[in-house]
Amino acid sequence: MLRLQEIQSTSKTGRMNSEKLLEEIKSRIDIVDFISDYVSLKKSGQNYKGLCPFHSEKTPSFMVSQPKQIFHCFGCNAGGDMVSFLMKHENLSFGEALRYIAKKAGIRIEEFGPDKDFSVKREKILQVNEEAVKFFIRNLTAAKGPMDYLKKRGLSEESLKNFSIGYAADQWDALFVHLRKSGYADSLLLNARLVIADGKGSRDFFRKRIIFPISNLKNDVIAFGGRVMDNSLPKYLNSPETDVFKKSETLFAINLAREEIRKKDHAIIVEGYLDAIICHQYGFKNTIAPLGTALTSRQLQKLKILTDKVVLVFDSDAAGIAAARRSLAILCESDFKAKVLLLPQSEDPDSFLRTNGGLLFQKMITEALSMIEFLLKTAKGERTDQVREVLSMVANVRDILRTEEMLGELADRSRLNESALRSELERIKKKTGFQAGEGKKSSIIPSPRQELLLLSAVISFPEKAETVLSRLNVEDISDETIRSLFHKIKTFGDEVSIVALLENADAAEQSLITQLSVDPGFDPELADQNIDDCLQTMAYKSYEERKRRAEAKEPDDIALHNSLLEEKRRFSKGANP
Repeated sequence: MLRLQEIQSTSKTGRMNSEKLLEEIKSRIDIVDFISDYVSLKKSGQNYKGLCPFHSEKTPSFMVSQPKQIFHCFGCNAGGDMVSFLMKHENLSFGEALRYIAKKAGIRIEEFGPDKDFSVKREKILQVNEEAVKFFIRNLTAAKGPMDYLKKRGLSEESLKNFSIGYAADQWDALFVHLRKSGYADSLLLNARLVIADGKGSRDFFRKRIIFPISNLKNDVIAFGGRVMDNSLPKYLNSPETDVFKKSETLFAINLAREEIRKKDHAIIVEGYLDAIICHQYGFKNTIAPLGTALTSRQLQKLKILTDKVVLVFDSDAAGIAAARRSLAILCESDFKAKVLLLPQSEDPDSFLRTNGGLLFQKMITEALSMIEFLLKTAKGERTDQVREVLSMVANVRDILRTEEMLGELADRSRLNESALRSELERIKKKTGFQAGEGKKSSIIPSPRQELLLLSAVISFPEKAETVLSRLNVEDISDETIRSLFHKIKTFGDEVSIVALLENADAAEQSLITQLSVDPGFDPELADQNIDDCLQTMAYKSYEERKRRAEAKEPDDIALHNSLLEEKRRFSKGANP
């Protein structure tokens, strides 16, 4: 029986157990069959090809290698094994994805110690949250005032059901007493933050509020939002953070909106729970909302699994404009393409849709302002100051093609010369220390071809790693990512495992490993010749560099120059360096 704590160990033994479990899973579940549940795959040479589920594309660039049990997308550089795929597709942790696939493969993972405690704690919080949802729904059904309030706000019976909306009565400890009677321990109720304990005793966290359950992408209820029905403050109250809930990482309604976001390839972002619910009710089922705060990079990181395009819907007052501008800044840093819809004065999506209906709202969504148009329209000061402000935001965009698109639009709308805008953009980047393309990797990392092919040979034939490393000075490798991977390969000794290498690699390294696994770039039957040719070429380049430095720094060192001459003779004879 394989234990989760062994899987997560960083020791050599732990690494071997991790590999053993993954290999056992792969012996029972084929990656092509597994991914076919999510992506339509067709045979393409030795691989399988389909449309990438992680970004929008019309031409398939998502490849799956059945022999190596690895996938790679040449469009967005996502790659890995079936565990990596499930982590990215379902927004799961490594442990959660591994447990799911192991269960699917019929493998039981015995959990114990700290890992078991943490996992059990999470599961119990999710269980007690589900029981709380049922309790709140029963309360709402029996409470005429709250039900009348929601109907007055225009919520349909279907919306109440879809969003599992409930009510926390104006009682001190009604939920606490109910959950206790249901068999849940006091400590669990405190950990789930459903109950508060202080000098006055234990009492319910939510009282006299409409309750909106907050779910993750897997549809687990991880927290709650509560809204008052009068003008008392705070108007909205969210659950405190727990082991299953982090406010800065969570988006309301993403569990219900996920498929529609993928289908339409954009998300509508509104400010409040009721705004999101009414949008869904009127057919805009790709609508989500942050939890009463500004957008965060962690929220956008999770949204990017589904799309990299958004429409922000805000009030047209000063507060709404300021909120939209703050959101655009973080959207730029996260490489999202954004539009902004400013509603008429004193309107929000909730009131606008109930007054005007969905057709006009759809028209306004279609005609929403581009980011450049919105920023120029709402910026203060002279035109040049407005343009500089826009450029300072464009400078945070890491996607080079998107930057070019935005510069072109800015030139058209500002009627300024594009080359002048480009020069000013570069000045801003230098001033802020930002480098274009930072954090991005192209499909093929710019590097000498020999380094790339040599790494590809080792990934395809791990048993040849020892021979390669015996003839290779890793520090001579010019590409940082390839050099780092060879350093990691060295730590495996004579037991090189691509599975373990993937586990220990960063995002750029993982992308390169999976890319070369799917498309090695050489004929496998000529692997030995490929390795020898690459090593010879790299050794000669190293020699040329040492010779150049010697001629520049030690022009009179006869012994050094004789040594270099002898080395050149060996190259001429075709000997190994």
